[in-house]
Amino acid sequence: MTVDHAEIYAPTFGPQQFSNHFPMASFALKKLGADEELIDRFNKDNLPRLDLNVRSDNSLVITKDNFDLNLGKAKGYLGYLKYFQDKGCQGKELPRIDDLAKGVSASAFHALIRLGYGLDANDASEIAAGLAYMADTLLIVIPEENRSAVVSKVGAGDLGKEIVRKRLAGELEVLSSKATISGRMTVTAQDNERQNIISSAFNASDLSLDQVAKISLQVFLHTNNFTALHAVTASHAARLVLPYVGDQETFIRELFAGIITAVLTIPGEDFRADAFGQEDLLSQEVLSKQGRASTDSHDIKFVYSCLEEYREYGEKLYLAAAELRLNGWGRV
Repeated sequence: MTVDHAEIYAPTFGPQQFSNHFPMASFALKKLGADEELIDRFNKDNLPRLDLNVRSDNSLVITKDNFDLNLGKAKGYLGYLKYFQDKGCQGKELPRIDDLAKGVSASAFHALIRLGYGLDANDASEIAAGLAYMADTLLIVIPEENRSAVVSKVGAGDLGKEIVRKRLAGELEVLSSKATISGRMTVTAQDNERQNIISSAFNASDLSLDQVAKISLQVFLHTNNFTALHAVTASHAARLVLPYVGDQETFIRELFAGIITAVLTIPGEDFRADAFGQEDLLSQEVLSKQGRASTDSHDIKFVYSCLEEYREYGEKLYLAAAELRLNGWGRV
């Protein structure tokens, strides 16, 4: 991972302010076994597309006194970056991570993913960038009054299956919006009917990170959808971040509520009754080779995350998910 990347390049780029995936994809490419020639070509193809950080004398300075005041306002990234750099972001603690948990859906999970990859790479600059991006784009999908102290009788697994069933039946159709994933999540969370489902997710019983990861994986295998892809990579990133979180239960609940919000933005026509699966799964070696041959940052990251989750959980469906992303519903 490029050590000074966060100092030079902005966390978003282009007119639509897409998230900068370069540092995560570059790291994943190396972990998939790419040689220096391939990495150099990836750098040359992708770095020129990115926007540079723009610093000025009027840049917002973030301190402990105005930290909370500027959360989620998308105007203080460089201030938050400096704040976290000064705090030091290596070791046994992640500064303010419990305070940021309520907005873990920030930028449609891209901030969480960048933070997780930074931890994986043991890169203090990228860890600070992930925390700063999360603070600056904090996305709260569930109002405080819906965070019940009483755990619901609805199980997380049952809730996930019910949402897939309803989408297949044409229910809970996506609300109209031309916004990015993050914008669509905001619109969805503001709808009363869908907020009830999101609140049920937050308050679900039998909730654990591996349960959240399993539901994210199943949704992807039923859809091969771009948003569902981010739910899988977010679950991987959350596993890397979780050891640094004080209130781990609340963090997982916030994550699950965010992922269910994201799932509710996936078009109904993307859902298939039969989840993707192959009896003769491609090997880790073949998937790694195909992943590093891709020029799509999302492919590279997704394959790496799937392989890491497979190694963690031993669930072969992660290999199927990686293949689905790379080759589509029919094997090439």
